[in-house]
Amino acid sequence: MNIDEQIERELACIDDLTDVIKLHVKAGRINIAKQLERDLHNSLEHLEKLHRRKELWSIADGLNLQGKKAKVVRKVVEMA
Repeated sequence: MNIDEQIERELACIDDLTDVIKLHVKAGRINIAKQLERDLHNSLEHLEKLHRRKELWSIADGLNLQGKKAKVVRKVVEMA
């Protein structure tokens, strides 16, 4: 699965969690909504990491297109 597919999948998860949290809040199930909010927070953090990884890959690809060796950048991306 490529990075764009991972981002799309995480966005769909965030949308679903948001909808479910709203339903639980309206029904008065606040404890369940709070638990789901933690999952939402984790998904948002994961999405942020995916965006950073995508940006680093873009930088590495741009350097490679310029004929510059980007081994260091690629190593950092792989570690991210």
